[in-house]
Amino acid sequence: MRPDALTNENPLHTMKSVNSNLPIEPHHLPERLKSQFSKLKARLWRIELALGVAWGTFAVLVSFLTSFALDRWQDTPSLIRGTLLLGALSAICLSGGWWCWRWVIAQRNLRDYSRLVQRRYRILGDRLLGIVELTEDKSAETSYSEELYLAAVQQVDLDARGCDFTAAVSTRLLSRLGAGSAVLAILTFILLAILPGAFSNTLSRWINPGGNTPRYTLVTIKPNTSEHLAIRGESFFLEADVNYLSFWKPGTVTVQLDSGYQVMGEVQDNRIRLEIPGQFKETSMQMTVGDGMAESKIRPMQRPTLVSLNASIKMPAYLNLKDASIDVESGGLDILKGSEVKVAGAINRPLQEIVLNWGSTNRVPVSISNVTFTTDWLSTTNAFEADIHWKDQFGFTNAQPWKLNIRQRDDAAPTFQFPELYREMAILETEAVELKTEVRDDFGVKEFGIDWETINGVKPSRDVLDVDFKDSSLHAAQKELKVSFYFSPNLYDIEPGDVVELRGYVTDYFPDREPGKTALYRIHIVSAVEHAERIRQQLEALLTQLEDVSRLEQSIATATDETLEKMDTLSEEDLAARLQDQATDQKLNASQLSEMARKGMETLKEAMRNPTFTDEVMSEWSKTLSEMQQLADQKMQDAAKALSKASQSPPSQSPPSQSPPSKNTQKQAMQEAQETEQEILESLENLQSMVNEDLDQLQALTLAQRLRGLGRTEMDLETTLMEGAEDTIGLFPDELAPRWRALHGKLGDTQKETAEQSQELQDEIGRFFERTQKEAYGEVSEDMKARQTVEGILTTQELILKNITMEAADQVAIWSAQFEDWAGQLEPQNESEGSGGGEGGGESNQQDLTKQLMALLRMRESELNLRMQTRLLERQDTGPETRIEKGRELSSNQSKLQENLLEVREEIPIPFLDPIFEEIHGHMGNAADALARGQTDDRAVQPETKSITTLTDAINILNEQAQQNSSSSSSSSQAMSFMMQMMMAKQGMGKEGKGNTGGGSMAGGDTARDSLNQGGEDDGDAAESRTVSRGGGQSSDLPTEFRKSFEAYYKKLEQLEQPTQRNTP
Repeated sequence: MRPDALTNENPLHTMKSVNSNLPIEPHHLPERLKSQFSKLKARLWRIELALGVAWGTFAVLVSFLTSFALDRWQDTPSLIRGTLLLGALSAICLSGGWWCWRWVIAQRNLRDYSRLVQRRYRILGDRLLGIVELTEDKSAETSYSEELYLAAVQQVDLDARGCDFTAAVSTRLLSRLGAGSAVLAILTFILLAILPGAFSNTLSRWINPGGNTPRYTLVTIKPNTSEHLAIRGESFFLEADVNYLSFWKPGTVTVQLDSGYQVMGEVQDNRIRLEIPGQFKETSMQMTVGDGMAESKIRPMQRPTLVSLNASIKMPAYLNLKDASIDVESGGLDILKGSEVKVAGAINRPLQEIVLNWGSTNRVPVSISNVTFTTDWLSTTNAFEADIHWKDQFGFTNAQPWKLNIRQRDDAAPTFQFPELYREMAILETEAVELKTEVRDDFGVKEFGIDWETINGVKPSRDVLDVDFKDSSLHAAQKELKVSFYFSPNLYDIEPGDVVELRGYVTDYFPDREPGKTALYRIHIVSAVEHAERIRQQLEALLTQLEDVSRLEQSIATATDETLEKMDTLSEEDLAARLQDQATDQKLNASQLSEMARKGMETLKEAMRNPTFTDEVMSEWSKTLSEMQQLADQKMQDAAKALSKASQSPPSQSPPSQSPPSKNTQKQAMQEAQETEQEILESLENLQSMVNEDLDQLQALTLAQRLRGLGRTEMDLETTLMEGAEDTIGLFPDELAPRWRALHGKLGDTQKETAEQSQELQDEIGRFFERTQKEAYGEVSEDMKARQTVEGILTTQELILKNITMEAADQVAIWSAQFEDWAGQLEPQNESEGSGGGEGGGESNQQDLTKQLMALLRMRESELNLRMQTRLLERQDTGPETRIEKGRELSSNQSKLQENLLEVREEIPIPFLDPIFEEIHGHMGNAADALARGQTDDRAVQPETKSITTLTDAINILNEQAQQNSSSSSSSSQAMSFMMQMMMAKQGMGKEGKGNTGGGSMAGGDTARDSLNQGGEDDGDAAESRTVSRGGGQSSDLPTEFRKSFEAYYKKLEQLEQPTQRNTP
């Protein structure tokens, strides 16, 4: 119903006079009021209708523009877009429902309109509301009269004429809502005009929130890739293109990482370039520019790394070596100048590109195959460094160029060493010495050898040196070799007194290089007599050192006695200090005595080479040295321990659980040390006596041998004179040919030297007689004086120089026989029957075994020397006559060994050794027969080798028998132990090595030998300061043939010592 359709009649036209006491009847409002109410209703209808429409429009525009704004910020989710649409529709429905409620369902009445007027016109509204209430309340009873009611209505009607009821309808909300909607509508039209694409896209997405319409953005971002590969932990640059689809061109870009880290930057020239921090794990990132957004992933990975790098090296042509391949991942390459190199390697990922800068050549061609690469052969001229750059399939490179340092070296000169040869040494004329050599070259030895000659003019031919002392049968790849050559003076006709000067030389494959040479080595060739005198002098020095040890021991014993006497008056600290000092002195004295025994053993080893020394002399000395060593290891150590125990003074405060050592304990320890020291003094006195006796015996032996040597000199002189008598007899000295004149001068010098030696011997024999009062020496001394030996020999010298040959020869022969006679008078007699008489029969029997064991050991050593000389003779390029002559000399030596074997057999009372001795005798006989026929090949070497092997068996059996017959406290058993130790160290030259067996020579280029590939540096040549009179090198290794027997012997000694130790207080 429209608001102007009010039909109430005017109550003023129908009003009747009524009794005021009668109830008031309802009346209609005046037409004018009714008309004003109708206008009010009509305006209110229009305003509220417009308000409903405005609310709906505003809601729709807000919803749409909100969706538009959200789409500019992000891709608005469907839920939000649906919520916005639902909100707009809800607003429309609510506004429509509200209007229907106001105008259809719950219409307003006059009271409602009156109240609305009351808001505008307060007083009029109150009266208007009152008459409306009276008018509409038709059934109400009132005390007012009808006239009053009508008067009131009339009055209200008159008052209302000047009021406009429509002014009571407020339009403020409608105005505001309309203005807001207009603004939003204008904004919407503007967006439609300037951003039609974004507008239509937002409208489509807003109307259909559940659809798949993609968001339209004003800015689009196009990354270079959807997945960014980056170096793990290293920053990288993110790049993308930006496209602006409107006038809006935001310049700030934001990158948000999953880790929460944010990076911001600027867009420049529609291009994004941002540095992203290093990542360690796979992550995602989002780029935002304005309303544009793009997502991508980051996948970190390691840089490409070098898996392997090898260098193939082509040596210079003159070396004739195969190509070598070495690993150069360490960054260093050592090569020989003139070599060529081929580099090959592999990367952990397929390669895209690789660059190799080689020395000054810069970039060189490189072949790539998947993950590997290879170069061609590269020259090393002026190439001292190389660097490698690589790029993998992802475009990643190594962090920095991989450097290769190229160290070029020259082909060093080869080196030659004699590791066990002293610069000055001496050997016996009958010895064969092993010359151990070590040659080295960095790229292979070509040939090496030894050149030698003597100061007296003995010089081997080039052929002899090439055959006996040269080795050129080596492969070029051998860089280090250890080869032994052998040398024997008598095989090269070198006389005693001569000096051999030798040098080693070695060449490598370097063109036109001079051979490398060693320093000059000198080998003095000495006779057995001269060597024996040197040994005697060395052993004589032992006596002086022993006297020093005795004096120090006496002072230690005296100090112990004084300390024991003053024990009660000394403080604990002073007492302990004195005793500790004495214990230290005792240990030092023991070590000094032990060192003396060791040096004595070394000297005795030298003496074993000399046949001048008898087995009995060697046995006596070994017994003396063993007792010396035993005294140092046992009693002296016991005394030192007792003094150390006594020096441990009782503490001032001891724990309750311990009782401090008493003074009685200290005193008991000191008394024990005192007793031991007295025993040591007695033992040292006995040792001095034994050394004196041994020295006397040794001096007697050397004196006799020296006399005999002078006799042989005179005999040789006679032979030389008689050989030249036919050409010189009857001539005056000035008529002699130059060579005979020179020879007579040389013979005269020899005779003069003989006279001087005779005088020296005469004085020594006299002094020896004064010291020992042995009649034989006094008789010889007096006889030499009576015969005027020196004057007589000098007279013979004058006869030689005057060429009175026959008389000189007769005189020389007389003196030769006289010297031999005097030597026979002085030579000690064999006293083996009575040796050890004070030690009982068992000890005497043991001493015999010790002497025989020494004889067998020396015999084995002689057989080894003989075999070495046989092989040397086989290698020599001599004529048949010379070979037969020298072979007979060796055969004679072999026969002498046979005779010595028979003597040893007679003295050893062990029947079951007889078959072994017979076998040895047979082998020696076969060797002697072959040598006598000039056969120096296997027909002689094999019997000699069998002799050595069987002698070893005999030594082992004899040693075991000695163990069974001896006791651990026996001095003879100690001497045998000491002697066995000595021989173990001596067997170095006689050990059977691979290079010492088989058919071939032991000296030349075709010799069978080991080519040792040993690492490490050698110790160099032997010390130059030591002058030694020994032949071969010595080894401390225990020979296999003696080791088992020697270990069993010591085990037996330990078992015998255990009961003694248990019984010791």
